[in-house]
Amino acid sequence: MKKAKAFLAVGRFAQRLKATVFQTVQKSWKKASVFTSSLPSYAIASDYEAWRDRFLWQRLHLALWVAIVLVLTFAFRDVYDALFHLKELANIPKEAKRLFFVLYAAMVLSLLSCLAIHKTQFGRRYPGFVFLGLGWSITIVEQIWATLNNFALPDIFAWFVMFLSQATLIPVRFPLHLVSQLGVLIYYFGVNTALGLKQPPPDSNKPIYSVTMSLALFWFCFICNFGVYLYDRLQRSEFSAHKELETAYQKLGATEEKYRSIFENAVEGIFQSTPDGRYITANPALARIYGYSFPEEVIANLTDIENQLYVAPNRRTEFMRLIEEHGSVSEFESQIYRKDGSIVWISEKAYAVRDQNGKLLYYEGVISDITKRKQVEEALQEQLNFLQVLVNTIPTPVFYQNAQGLYVGCNKAFEEDFGLSQKKILGKTVYEIAPEELAQKYYQADKELLEQGGVQTSEGSVIYKDNTKHDVIFYKATFSKADGTLGGLVGVILDISQRKRTEEALRVFFHAVSHDLRNPVLGTLMVLKNLLSHPEEKILLPRSILERMVQSSDRQLNLINSLMEAHVSEVQGIVLQPQTLQLHTVVEAAIADLEPMLKENQAFLTNLVSDVLPSVNADSTQLWRVYSNLIVNAVKHNPPGLSITLDAIALGDKVCCTVADNGVGMSQQQSQHLFDLYFRGNNVRNSLSLGLGLYLCRQIITAHGGEIGVKSDLGKGATFWFTLPLEDSVKSA
Repeated sequence: MKKAKAFLAVGRFAQRLKATVFQTVQKSWKKASVFTSSLPSYAIASDYEAWRDRFLWQRLHLALWVAIVLVLTFAFRDVYDALFHLKELANIPKEAKRLFFVLYAAMVLSLLSCLAIHKTQFGRRYPGFVFLGLGWSITIVEQIWATLNNFALPDIFAWFVMFLSQATLIPVRFPLHLVSQLGVLIYYFGVNTALGLKQPPPDSNKPIYSVTMSLALFWFCFICNFGVYLYDRLQRSEFSAHKELETAYQKLGATEEKYRSIFENAVEGIFQSTPDGRYITANPALARIYGYSFPEEVIANLTDIENQLYVAPNRRTEFMRLIEEHGSVSEFESQIYRKDGSIVWISEKAYAVRDQNGKLLYYEGVISDITKRKQVEEALQEQLNFLQVLVNTIPTPVFYQNAQGLYVGCNKAFEEDFGLSQKKILGKTVYEIAPEELAQKYYQADKELLEQGGVQTSEGSVIYKDNTKHDVIFYKATFSKADGTLGGLVGVILDISQRKRTEEALRVFFHAVSHDLRNPVLGTLMVLKNLLSHPEEKILLPRSILERMVQSSDRQLNLINSLMEAHVSEVQGIVLQPQTLQLHTVVEAAIADLEPMLKENQAFLTNLVSDVLPSVNADSTQLWRVYSNLIVNAVKHNPPGLSITLDAIALGDKVCCTVADNGVGMSQQQSQHLFDLYFRGNNVRNSLSLGLGLYLCRQIITAHGGEIGVKSDLGKGATFWFTLPLEDSVKSA
């Protein structure tokens, strides 16, 4: 009857435990599910199993000592019974009571063994074996003891105490609890039945088990295991939630540290200020901008932002007004006083922070020191103003277009000459400001320049505001933006109408020279030569005088021809008729023509120009003139007995030709101006010379795509050199 009451009490306790645990599990599971959803399952399982094994190992130490104390209390009871005879144990035979001490000794010895194993590395690594040893030290040890004494011992009270103690003290790894329970139940029901053992006296006639006993054991074990399972699951959820919370705190800490680092190390000033003009928060950058050493100084000293900070106090009012209207401000530029009284420029970007009811709490934003930028802008504006004045001072029309061909500006001369103000041309195309027949030409030229880039020079015509047509030269060039992309083009319009009229007048003048001067000289020369060709006729003048008159007429005719050639080359350029030729043939022809002159002046000429030089693409007549002029120039400027050497070598894609002499040479100043138009040396033996020969040489060589120059020093002779491109390089180009 007492056992039945105890069983019922235990059953009620188990039911209350079950209900309490189940409710707790439900609440905790709902809380934990929010945190565990984002954790990897394998990470949770691994960490939780490690924690559960540590928990199991730690609780086993307590459970083992509780079990030892439990066994010792029952041993003390039997000692007390032996001395004072407890009534409740009166029905147990004395022989059985003496055997109990052997049982208690075996239990304590088994528990002490488990305690010793618990302290080893094996026990720490495999706490499950120690757990089973704990349970079986009481339940199975007494069953083995009973079997050795030839009876079955249905000690349900000991089983319930042990199962309940394990479930209460070590509520994890319910499979271990199940194995611990099944071990004793299988032994009791299986081994005792197989051996045919009965209960000890006085219950020897009773069966070793019943349906009620079986149901009680089943439900007690089920409730204990289910409670362990629920607690284990609850612990897993709480552990996961705790881990998630730790991870969240770690992330929050890292994020806080990151933003703290950004706040502390930001280049821009970060602030929070109240509507009444006090700073709540300031970072070190803001303190540096304001001239303070620490942010705390900014918060402590600047308590009236409107009057203490801004140079213009109404800026704070304007700042608040803009935020009230738009919710934020951006690039709000103002001048402020620093701590030392100096003035700097700042740019503010801020917004209003409000509570859930819309009440303004504070302003939050960033501040940048833009003093250097303002100084640069002011300097740039000064430069722009200067450039605008400079451009407007230029008397020639200047205009600008963007990359799309739209006009973006012009100078005063453009406005005055074409009667178009800058406002009228801004954003306009060339078709909108020029006549249609001219606009198409302008557009095509501008399009080609914008596509190719660089510089473009071309002649054309424009209509001025008085509807007169002027001949002009367009000088245009593209320009780039700061990022390297095409910005547009700048154009200058040079009026050459006057030059055209001057050229026409010069052309008429030179035709008059050719007609009025050349023809009489030719007539006189023909008469003089005719007289010299008839020596048998009686002539009043001596023959020597006639010869000098012929020579003088030849020189006059040469001067007139040179003057005409210089004018034509200056106005129209040298006209070439290039062909493939060997340079040595041109040189030999020039030497043959000049041989009488060389003999007359006792000059010695050495020709080193090889016949194996690569071919050149040139005009043979013009090259003959170059060689002739250089040789004649050397003879004219030096005394008799001069030595002249001609040479030529191939250098890369060109031929370098030289005409060297061992004459009197010239100064560096003379060398610099030797090829200028009408320049004459100081030591010319023949007085009639206009200084056109070397000028024409430069024009001819330049027309061929080469260069010409001279190397000379006083008393060391002179070396004239010029270059010509090879035939292959001309073809590849």
